[in-house]
Amino acid sequence: MLVLACAPEPTTPASTNLGGIWKSDAHVFGLTQFKLTLIQESGGIVSGEWYVRTDGGVGDCPPRTACEAFGNLIGWNTVSQVELELLGAGKFEGALVEPNRLRGIFIVSAGSDTITFVK
Repeated sequence: MLVLACAPEPTTPASTNLGGIWKSDAHVFGLTQFKLTLIQESGGIVSGEWYVRTDGGVGDCPPRTACEAFGNLIGWNTVSQVELELLGAGKFEGALVEPNRLRGIFIVSAGSDTITFVK
């Protein structure tokens, strides 16, 4: 007996809703106190805003001058992963590992580092 099952394509929009406020205290590439305000739209699209405390040189912050930075974000929530582009700051690639926990990597031009967000 042969049983075949088809899983959804990796780019299929996830049925999970990422809407809400997500935070991380990670300190990566001069950024800390991350706060993401996410809006889950139809078709797996995620939009919203990001806020961070920076060591300087991000957003409108002068180099080597700590300040608050913020901007818009856009991304995807698919069955295989979550991708968020924090416009002007970097990119998150990861997965919803628990209903209130996103885990993955934060990518900037200098490299990448692990990060976890909690809702």
